Amino acid sequence: MKVSGYRLVVPDEWEKIPVQRGTDKAIAGLLDRAFAKHGRDQVAQYRRELEARLKKVINEARQNAGVDLFLPVGNREQNLPASFLISYVEFGRLDAPDPQQVLAEVLSTTRGGEPVEIAGCSGIRTDRNYDAAPEREVDYASRRIEYILPVPGTADSWLLSSFSTFGGGSPDDDIAKLLGALFDAIMSTFRWKYQQEDA
Repeated sequence: MKVSGYRLVVPDEWEKIPVQRGTDKAIAGLLDRAFAKHGRDQVAQYRRELEARLKKVINEARQNAGVDLFLPVGNREQNLPASFLISYVEFGRLDAPDPQQVLAEVLSTTRGGEPVEIAGCSGIRTDRNYDAAPEREVDYASRRIEYILPVPGTADSWLLSSFSTFGGGSPDDDIAKLLGALFDAIMSTFRWKYQQEDA
């Protein structure tokens, strides 16, 4: 059976934005819902600024082999300072080393890494803090959690689920820890989707 995608259960306030196709329509829908309680003229400038920021983030995600970007955009006064990106990387090397060999090598050379088992797949979870990088327009330190999974039935394809949060101003504060735990809970629902299920 060939993998055709994935399934994931996310809280209601988290919105999925497809990165490769249908992006503009998804962003417009997200903004419509986010500003539904406000008059169009009242928030027009803020909406344009937010749309520009979203498109920039999406463009960066696209360059990083992104498939779907998830953002928490609820009806709260302040949205959660977090996001995660699902990326799919296909090298397609028929002579690629065994995925378990690759994972063992990555695990031995990656700080903050630990083995995980998700959806019947052995993978790696990493949990690291990164400093602010103003030269790259990253103004705050962040906590990043990543799951790396080999795609079943492929020669050399990988799925990466990458979460990032600024917390409440520090990557080590209680908000960052709570959001990290939420992301782990979301990833515990991850399942592969197979072609025969699409028929």
